[in-house]
Amino acid sequence: STLQQAAANQLDFTAHLTMGVAQALYEGMPVKGLGNVGLITYMRTDSTHLSPEAVHSAREYILQNFGREYLPEKANVFQSSNKAAQEAHEAIRPTDVALTPEQVRTSLPERHYRLYRLIWERYLASQMSDAQWDSTTVWIAGKDGRGELLFRATGRVLVFDGCYRVSGVPNGS
Repeated sequence: STLQQAAANQLDFTAHLTMGVAQALYEGMPVKGLGNVGLITYMRTDSTHLSPEAVHSAREYILQNFGREYLPEKANVFQSSNKAAQEAHEAIRPTDVALTPEQVRTSLPERHYRLYRLIWERYLASQMSDAQWDSTTVWIAGKDGRGELLFRATGRVLVFDGCYRVSGVPNGS
């Protein structure tokens, strides 16, 4: 359901379309120079668990491609709030982080590419350092003919993109 929600919100995919495309990515797609490749792990799970190998692979990729500041001291571990999550399975992720969305783009139909990119970016971002913001709040007090007035203005500025480096800064931030 998490994959379906993300695909609906970010890609405007229906649940049916999402699962059909994900099934094809799981079963294998023809990738130029590699043959038929299963691009994602089992997709009918809401598990947040990543194997130690998957975590190591993501952390190595982050270190090599983005630098140490994008790599948390310890791997990020997430707990599922869904008590019915299929924890026997690993979280949905790319089978090989080195197969970047751009490397497979010309081999995939557009909707397959877009869903693969979403999965790849979320997997990688899940193991990156948090973004950092500078926040400011200003209080303005005054009076008018009716009494005391109090206004509050807030704002924030992104000072370190962290996980947004791969997934992009969400709208409204």
